[in-house]
Amino acid sequence: MVKIFAARIFNEKCKTEKPGSKTSRLSDLGETGLLTRIEKNFKFPKDPRLLLGPGDDCAVVRRSPGLDLVITTDEIVEGTHFLMRFSTPEELAAKLIRINLSDLAAMGPVRPVSCVAGAGLSSRLPLSFVTRFLNKLKSEALRFGITVAGGNLSGARENHFYLTVWGEAVFSSLVTRYGARPGDLLFNIGPLGEAAAGLELLMSADKKNIRDFQGLIKSFWRPEPQLRAGRILGEKKIASAMLDNSDGLARSAEIIAELSKCRTALNLPEEAASKELKRYAALNGRDWRSYALKGGEDFGLVFAVPERKAALLKNLLPAAVCVGRVEKGRGSVIENYAGTATTFSHF
Repeated sequence: MVKIFAARIFNEKCKTEKPGSKTSRLSDLGETGLLTRIEKNFKFPKDPRLLLGPGDDCAVVRRSPGLDLVITTDEIVEGTHFLMRFSTPEELAAKLIRINLSDLAAMGPVRPVSCVAGAGLSSRLPLSFVTRFLNKLKSEALRFGITVAGGNLSGARENHFYLTVWGEAVFSSLVTRYGARPGDLLFNIGPLGEAAAGLELLMSADKKNIRDFQGLIKSFWRPEPQLRAGRILGEKKIASAMLDNSDGLARSAEIIAELSKCRTALNLPEEAASKELKRYAALNGRDWRSYALKGGEDFGLVFAVPERKAALLKNLLPAAVCVGRVEKGRGSVIENYAGTATTFSHF
């Protein structure tokens, strides 16, 4: 059911919020009042593809002739992906849009079209938080050229937000995780380890370090979806396999090895990490590679490239860095790191 943010757990009676009043929680506004606000906020009259948007049971989006829909979904959950004590609604909304678009980028030349959003919210959540979240969600959608076509809403003990986004592409141009072959080189484009370091900083609540390493904080909250890189890698037939780096480089290499039925060997050069990450790691007496290999939520692209196409890749995407190779065999190894690289798992 795609009826925009429909739920029955909230109070059906709409109450009007008065400026300066103490009644400023979701339970004060009620479901009907919140739905009215949302439907008024998410209007996209300039998008001819959106035939029917928020307010009905389903969204209707016109599909371009000769193109296929590419669909993904992802969410951010309180206690798993963020804590309310260090999260702003703007940061949560921006990250929600971006991590979903990163999945589209990982498929190659996909043009984002639209999305449906949803949330499980505590009735104690300040109404101002919801208003700010919605405003940022819309501005981020407009920034990336997509519309918010509908969604769902529910009450919850812990806040969580989710998005389903879709784009258009020609199926034959897409890049999957299954095509790596022995002899390919393994590349990364986008930050490595910075999001994990940024989260570590936020968890520490060390105000000085947070102030000194703002780039790492930004990498955690506002990853840049590599849509342009994904388009080039697909259109030019450069990447043989690709995925977005959400669970850490070590795990991304393992996934490519598993699904492509080959062996990956990681060997991280100095240029694989930013100066800021290296400075932060040195401050904490750690090898920067531990962040790059184990840290998740970087949302760059990890991809295999036939060696004969490596020069073309560097010409078109000079920021891409070779981080390993693909070999015959099974499994994944790390050659220039002495520590263990236990990767993240939800369960």
